[in-house]
Amino acid sequence: MAADKQETSERILKWYSNLYSRRVDLVGDFAGSERFLVHGESLLLQCFTDPHLDFDPGFQLLHAAYGVEKFLQGLVSRGCNFHIAFFDEHQDLCIPQDVSPAIGEKYLLARAAIIRHLKVNLPDAVPEVEVHTFASSSSDAFAEYLRSTDIYFVLCHDGASFNDVRKKMMEKSLHSLKGETRELQERQQEYKSSFRTFIYSMMQRGYSAALVNGLEWRDTKVVTTVLEHARSMTLDVSSAVSSASREIQSRQSSLQELKSHMKRPSKALSLSSVYLLTLERSPIQTRG
Repeated sequence: MAADKQETSERILKWYSNLYSRRVDLVGDFAGSERFLVHGESLLLQCFTDPHLDFDPGFQLLHAAYGVEKFLQGLVSRGCNFHIAFFDEHQDLCIPQDVSPAIGEKYLLARAAIIRHLKVNLPDAVPEVEVHTFASSSSDAFAEYLRSTDIYFVLCHDGASFNDVRKKMMEKSLHSLKGETRELQERQQEYKSSFRTFIYSMMQRGYSAALVNGLEWRDTKVVTTVLEHARSMTLDVSSAVSSASREIQSRQSSLQELKSHMKRPSKALSLSSVYLLTLERSPIQTRG
């Protein structure tokens, strides 16, 4: 079984390296007013890797929520039409690759708080942006959602390496550098395989993908890389279960203990909510 998963992962990575891609403006050149799906864990990972965000030793939950809201505001203000979907099987994918397991619990707590925060506040701020949670991308509930909702493409991460990983590795002692470098490389491969397996599964269903990593705001434009799905996609990705999701059950008890200290989400993130409630579909100012 492990050999089958490894083989499938290797084939996914090889398939991905041969995909056709192009840089486009999502609104003006690609999707227009068509609805797309934002992969929630990809969104969180993009925001959690902000070098100004301190989760070690601090826990800047409000700063993390603000980063998510600011990204969503960038989409909304440019007229994007989207929903957000979080997947429990992918929850560990929101954790930056180079953090320790102890610090990883903070990111899972932040994920839970931000999801609840968005579900409480987004309906009033931007009713057309729906927030969904699913057990997995292969669940019947997600399949039903796709059948009942017109989705043009999915906006997600592809697991590419982060700019701050090498910097943090250089801060380690030479004694531990070799072992940690190998461990980090293995984790990077797991992330790539997990995200790209998700991309493959969505393309098998007929959807294209756009990358959240590398996305740029250019005046009224949302410029990023779009991946076009191939015609022949016959791999069975059910065996390539996300490696990052294997520890979910063992994490649940400690995460639940952290959650027990949380109050109502709308209160816990009340300062950040002030920013969220300013989201409007109003045109942004362009540079002269």
